[in-house]
Amino acid sequence: MTARKTAVLHRMVMDKHVCPYGLKSRHLLRSAGYAVDDRLLTSREATDAFKAEHKVKTTPQTFIDG
Repeated sequence: MTARKTAVLHRMVMDKHVCPYGLKSRHLLRSAGYAVDDRLLTSREATDAFKAEHKVKTTPQTFIDG
């Protein structure tokens, strides 16, 4: 029996904005058989802090196997 693949997805979901690229990323990961650990960035501050911590310029970001 093989373990199910898991992906950690960080994406923006705010009151007036849901990132369409985050939705597409989640769909593509699920279509490829991944269980998605969906982590929502719900404010501009949380998004900016995430980008600074991981040294990335954009979201969504997906992490597989760390």
